[in-house]
Amino acid sequence: MLNQNLEQETERVEKCSAVPEPDKEKRRGPRSKLVTGLALALCVTLAASGFLGFQVIRLKHQVENLLGSTVAKRTVQNLATQYGLTTTFLQQLFPDTYVYVGKQGISFAPINEDLQQHSYDWTGLNTDGGQYSYTAPDGTQALAGVDVSTYNGDIDWAAVKADGISFAMIRLGFRGYGESGKLVLDDKFLQNIQGATQAGLDVGVYFFSQAVTVEEAEEEAEFVLSALEDYSITYPVVFDLETIEYDTARTDDLTVETATQVTQAFCQRIAQAGYQPMIYGNVAWMMDCIDLTQLTGYDLWLAQYQSTPTFPYQFHMWQYSHQGTVAGISGNVDLNLLLTPLS
Repeated sequence: MLNQNLEQETERVEKCSAVPEPDKEKRRGPRSKLVTGLALALCVTLAASGFLGFQVIRLKHQVENLLGSTVAKRTVQNLATQYGLTTTFLQQLFPDTYVYVGKQGISFAPINEDLQQHSYDWTGLNTDGGQYSYTAPDGTQALAGVDVSTYNGDIDWAAVKADGISFAMIRLGFRGYGESGKLVLDDKFLQNIQGATQAGLDVGVYFFSQAVTVEEAEEEAEFVLSALEDYSITYPVVFDLETIEYDTARTDDLTVETATQVTQAFCQRIAQAGYQPMIYGNVAWMMDCIDLTQLTGYDLWLAQYQSTPTFPYQFHMWQYSHQGTVAGISGNVDLNLLLTPLS
């Protein structure tokens, strides 16, 4: 996607310059012996990484004091910045809270009981090599896919299929960032949908939105439906409304309420036309920019570039890399897994 590589969590040590406001929710300790052990293990790890003497002792005391009293999340966030703690480590300290990198840096959100949590067993995930694979406990194999746009150039779809790819998500079009918000068909859409279909791949499409009103979202949906009139697709029609970090965009001031209404309007119209709608987004978008509790009727396509996803809620498709390589496509390409069969 156009902006997807700018906001993904990575497995590097996170250095967050932005720290959110203090959270009113506080957790009490002491926590279990296991958590205390994690604090000690962290100190050993830091020491092995070059943290010496008083730095290790200081961190040990700070973590133990926090675990033995009321934990102020602002303090934990400051420690994360100071010592380069990852969200993976912090998640172990707050098992009832989702710890993630959001719009304001490291963020803490209580697990929302109104949202279905996924049941994926990541021991079945194989990350060896460039293309990931996943086998569910019942033996079901995830399907491998790519998503492409005009930026991927001319594609040899027969070679793509021969390289083990089962499906393609093709950019149908987009709305421009400017005030006029012109709707544009992707230059390679017709070529890609015809080539992928002829090669025997399952095909879905996505639309890069800049809608700021319900009416514009419905206009985008009609644009998509018109472009699909002559084609039969087997995979979802995806709504992609991303935060634009590298340019001024007409959606810069979009509120959570409006973004949710816009997303719902697009998906409702797509569903009315007999297609399966889906919502695309990274962790920061899903957690901070829309209200998922109002969108539970639609499947999610998660973009998170880690060896194991951390997102706790149910999602069907996972975009795990924007730097993949696949036969038949020049340069880098986005790689995906369909983890749960489509309904």
